[in-house]
Amino acid sequence: MDKSKLPPQTADETAQDTGAPGATGLRTRQKAKRREQILAEAKALFAEKGVDAVTMAEIAVAAGVSTPTVFNYFGNKDGILIALITEGAQKARDDSNVLEPRTDVDFATTLLAVFMDISVETMAIASKRIWRYAHAASTRHPTTEFAKTFRAVDNALLDLIEDILSRYSLKLHDGTQGDARHIAHLYFDVWFNTFQEFIRSPDMAVDTHCDQLRARFTPICRMIFAPDFLAVPMLLSAR
Repeated sequence: MDKSKLPPQTADETAQDTGAPGATGLRTRQKAKRREQILAEAKALFAEKGVDAVTMAEIAVAAGVSTPTVFNYFGNKDGILIALITEGAQKARDDSNVLEPRTDVDFATTLLAVFMDISVETMAIASKRIWRYAHAASTRHPTTEFAKTFRAVDNALLDLIEDILSRYSLKLHDGTQGDARHIAHLYFDVWFNTFQEFIRSPDMAVDTHCDQLRARFTPICRMIFAPDFLAVPMLLSAR
């Protein structure tokens, strides 16, 4: 490899290479910032050029570090994608504003708000182009570490939805209590298919995606939930 083509090492990388005094403290202070910078630059390049077209060397140049540094942090591009998706999804769950149950609006409106929050937060994690690549890669190669991590993110999202739904009485048409996990799966599948349409269309706006989701959620709600619960949802603690 022609070392003259590599970006210059930053001060902290030089300290790591030489074992200079204070290197450990310098690495500790700079590690998180450097990692975030690499992720941010990779995210921008993936969105602009597509994941396949971007090299680790390009990411390194954009982040102002050496190519080996990027490999040391993430291993490969899949490692970068895993970090982007898992860390972004965890942050979205932590910051979610739909965790508190509501009884002041009809239940279909509440469900729509929950899943639209998921859509908006998902787009904050990565662009449509990145999500298209991620979905395709996990489908083509289902046994890879990336695909396993991708499924784990979906399962964590299902857990969150189940947790939200389990706070409601979920009264069905026959008067029985609905299973929160089964209902979470049902609406997640509908949302997922609608979201796939959204990311496949570069020009589709979030408002259009919301209208499509509403059009699919509303009749399903009418089919499975008791009209009185649908109109005025009750919490389990209020029974």
